[in-house]
Amino acid sequence: MTGPLHGCRVLDLGIITAGAATSALLADLGAEVIKVESSTYRDPFRIWSSRDPNDAAGGMPPYFRATNRNKVGISIDLKKDEGREVFLRLAGQSDIVVENFRRGVLDRLKLGYPVLESAKPGIILASISSQGETGPDAGYVSYGTTLEAVAGLAWRTGYAGDEPVVSGRDLNYPDQVAAIFAAGMIVTAWRSRLETGTGSHLDLSQRELTSFLSGEAFADPDEETPRQGNAQPPHHYLQECFRAADGVWVAVTVDGDQVASLDRAVPGTGAPEARLRTWVAGRSAQQGADDLTAAGIAAAVVLDGTGMMAHAGNLWSTAMLRLDEGALVKGFPFQLDAMPLRIVRDAPKAGADTAEVLARVGGYSEAEIADFAGRGVIEIA
Repeated sequence: MTGPLHGCRVLDLGIITAGAATSALLADLGAEVIKVESSTYRDPFRIWSSRDPNDAAGGMPPYFRATNRNKVGISIDLKKDEGREVFLRLAGQSDIVVENFRRGVLDRLKLGYPVLESAKPGIILASISSQGETGPDAGYVSYGTTLEAVAGLAWRTGYAGDEPVVSGRDLNYPDQVAAIFAAGMIVTAWRSRLETGTGSHLDLSQRELTSFLSGEAFADPDEETPRQGNAQPPHHYLQECFRAADGVWVAVTVDGDQVASLDRAVPGTGAPEARLRTWVAGRSAQQGADDLTAAGIAAAVVLDGTGMMAHAGNLWSTAMLRLDEGALVKGFPFQLDAMPLRIVRDAPKAGADTAEVLARVGGYSEAEIADFAGRGVIEIA
């Protein structure tokens, strides 16, 4: 696979989204990414519940597919001394290790940064964690819900007078944004290593990043800004979502200088929000959005998954893609004209490439690989 990271080899210990999606972006950019699992600990996304009955029947879950495409997959028992030695031998031929285990796990496996750096001087270890490597909360397990809470995001999200709202499992905002930022930092560290030969241990905190992205809300510590739902006074005269006759929602934003335009488009008496609610409810969502847009008011249909797919090539181009066999997968957050990003292989089955990788990268013989497999040091699909 070609791309800006062609020639870069990554050992991927990442799981779920934050770690695995980070290394997926590196694979999309042309790096050789080797996903490392074991027979006793798979990436939980392999069994993540899906609404697709085909996945429940034994297919590849879409969450796993999205975060592990373009990778090869191996299985090594890192709790065994020989498995650890196999991993370090592969690390000696690699450039980057990505992990998002609970803090302390890598050290207990005797695979912390000093050990990796001894195996490969100049190696880059990217540690993605909830609260970072240090501090009083470093050892705590957390989820997107708790991250959004302690990072301050949930404090701002929700309707006035109601409880905080978190993005939930299907979105998991801190994990999604962490993967993009972490990939950028890893590429920066790799570029620096090409110039200086010096490696690094990247400490990437999801909580830190989520707080940074919400930072404008805390710029004035004396100002208590309550949750406002969709409303944004005084920045917008009116901002809300309204349900149309076909059950589809329309998002509308009216600025202060557009009040006259709103009155002409939606005539009548009463409060503007009430008039608009009744007016949208009397027509289809698309018609309502089109009429408001024609009047110079920002409006758009709130698209569901089917609606999004219907606008492929129009509203978006590479956010979602289909594999050769037709499976729908997450695409790319950006695209390169000179070296277009492509999905060249589906996510790997557990241990699918163990023998090939150990021979090609580790230099092990067929007899050694068969012996490892027979003793449970490695797993071959």
